Amino acid sequence: MLEQALISFFEQAARRNETLLNKLRQEPRFTVEPGRWCFTLPDLHSFLQEQDAEFRSLDYRRFRKALFNSPINETAKSCGAEITIVDNQGKVDRSRYALVWKAGVK
Repeated sequence: MLEQALISFFEQAARRNETLLNKLRQEPRFTVEPGRWCFTLPDLHSFLQEQDAEFRSLDYRRFRKALFNSPINETAKSCGAEITIVDNQGKVDRSRYALVWKAGVK
């Protein structure tokens, strides 16, 4: 199920899953820093389409709707992280987001 795939992805990212973080680091569209991982929604959509069969046939609009309707923020918070807007461009597709790991939480 799509929602479960999104939750699982963000849970792994929030828990700093090393395999996932290595994939994110290798992706030039993303920035992975010691305290956060930065992304745009179109780049995240493209990445997930390449990485997970669940997302391959999912168009961007459906992806965005599923993302906003899923409890990924709650999932991240329960794992010691938070999703924030880093650079608000007035449109969700142009804005830059970050999954921020809280200090001392691993």
